[in-house]
Amino acid sequence: MTTSPSSRVPSVASPSAIAAVNDLTFAAIEEIADKAASYARSAAEAAWRGERRTLGVHLAQLHLTTIEAIRLFKSLRNVEKAEAA
Repeated sequence: MTTSPSSRVPSVASPSAIAAVNDLTFAAIEEIADKAASYARSAAEAAWRGERRTLGVHLAQLHLTTIEAIRLFKSLRNVEKAEAA
């Protein structure tokens, strides 16, 4: 682990801190994926009923939750890399 000369604060997070953040991120992805599944089910039901406006709303919600889940996935840190640093 390195320290910043001016502040003496570690500039690299510990593996345990990274793992804790990853755990929270996985939990958030799980919650978002559950919402996305609900929006997908609602979209399917709206399509079955032929409700164009409702279908559009649910597809937009599905789109946004999917984008957020991907963003969170990309933010996951690799603990092995942190241990090597």
